[in-house]
Amino acid sequence: MAIARDKMWIFGARAHQDDIWLYNGLDTKTIPTSRITPAEAALMLDVPNVLMINCDGVPTPYSDDAYGYMESFCRMKKVLWNSTGSGGFRVGNEEAFVCELAERYPNVIGTYLDDFYNQFDGQENASEKCAEFLAGIRERLDAASRRMDIYVTWYTQHIDELVPEIMQYIDGLTLWTWKSEELPLLEERLNIIAEAFPDKKKLLGIYFYDFNSRKSVPVELMKHQCETGLKLLKEKKIDGMVFEANTTMGVRLPSELWVREWLETAKYTEIPD
Repeated sequence: MAIARDKMWIFGARAHQDDIWLYNGLDTKTIPTSRITPAEAALMLDVPNVLMINCDGVPTPYSDDAYGYMESFCRMKKVLWNSTGSGGFRVGNEEAFVCELAERYPNVIGTYLDDFYNQFDGQENASEKCAEFLAGIRERLDAASRRMDIYVTWYTQHIDELVPEIMQYIDGLTLWTWKSEELPLLEERLNIIAEAFPDKKKLLGIYFYDFNSRKSVPVELMKHQCETGLKLLKEKKIDGMVFEANTTMGVRLPSELWVREWLETAKYTEIPD
């Protein structure tokens, strides 16, 4: 048996990335700034896994900044380093960098594609174009000396677009509910995905901050999604939970404060391995 903590992740990006969202959303007389780094967020929540996302190309592959982040993850159990960053942004040599990181750091298990489907959504033959894009990433990752997994962001309201042409290249889905008002539909949506793709890893994405409404996720909905996630972990319908993100932590969002308290006991829940 494992414990729930083993299955938990932090969604990481450079500190201050989302300050403008917080400033526009929080009722405060001062400009709120989240100075929390991904490694600090992992420490605050006591979670052992991280996925690292660039924002507008930062941290750039092969930069001192990028290697510095990896050094800060020295005690993390698993690391996913992005191939597409925020908004699907690419520099162009991400897969080669992931392959190099895998040589240096045994805890690097693969790559992560954030919002990658945006560039295809609504286009003619979107699934075919997306599959071709993913096939190229898979081919470049195969240069690594060991298997690198591909995990992607997917929003639960787009279940119907998870077609076999796309899924053949994907090892893991992180599943996000963009509008917190739709969280009551969470278990129904996740059950559909679990049944449709039993051989794929599935991580439940959990926002602290509702970027759509620009306010903290209400505590009652945070409780619902966390406890639903723990239930589905125990039922082996999902494989982990991802907390988004360090960039909205450290400003005393009610949702984050609730999660920190909840994790004190929930993280020790026994989970079938």
